[in-house]
Amino acid sequence: MSRQVTLTLSNDIYEQAQRWAIITQQDLSETLADALSIALAPVHTAPHLEKPVRSLSEEEIQDLCNMRMESYQGRQLSQLLEKQREGVLNDEERQEMLALMQIYNRLWIRQSEALAEAVRRGQREPLES
Repeated sequence: MSRQVTLTLSNDIYEQAQRWAIITQQDLSETLADALSIALAPVHTAPHLEKPVRSLSEEEIQDLCNMRMESYQGRQLSQLLEKQREGVLNDEERQEMLALMQIYNRLWIRQSEALAEAVRRGQREPLES
């Protein structure tokens, strides 16, 4: 079952969504629906990923700063994104792709938080602008 909703987006978000739609060769509504599926899907992660970053030890912060998606997941995500670009992605593969994108996004956000905390603690130098 689907429901139609009306959203008001900032110009920046709208332009980003349009760029994603072009890259993924989808219409804008599909792109926004996918983005919401990724953002709102339940996340099943390891317990250490759920702790607030500020409460982690220095070693845990460093581990999180260096964390990467499992290589097999990265390869699978790349393959699924390529199939999507080619327009040959089936529904099951689409769900897998969305799940892998969620994992990737969650890791990226946590890594960004850890890097910021490492800078705050003096463990790393800030990036130059």
